[in-house]
Amino acid sequence: MQEFLSTLLQAVAAVAVPAVSAFAIRFLNELTAQAAAKRYIAVILDAIKTSVMYVSQDFVDAHKKSGTFDAECQKEAFNRAAIMATSLLTADAARFLAETYGDMGKFIQAKIEAQVKLQKV
Repeated sequence: MQEFLSTLLQAVAAVAVPAVSAFAIRFLNELTAQAAAKRYIAVILDAIKTSVMYVSQDFVDAHKKSGTFDAECQKEAFNRAAIMATSLLTADAARFLAETYGDMGKFIQAKIEAQVKLQKV
């Protein structure tokens, strides 16, 4: 009887240990992926915020001061902010953005517009 219980316990352990290990590994990988995603999103949003602030203080303010800020200047300001934001991204953050959101340009455009609105308030 004791030999049977020992064999049964070994069989259960042989099945349970790999299953529990696989679950634990998946759980830890998911936590790591979530932490990385949060880190990348923070880097991306900071790059956009920084670029909008820089273009606003440098380009936009100069044109507004001289009274030449028009629709063309607005487009130019957006393009400058988009180029700067993209250049501030790390390769990993840019890859994350492309893999997660697909069209990096549309994502950056939406976030630049939102940041401009926030900075106007």
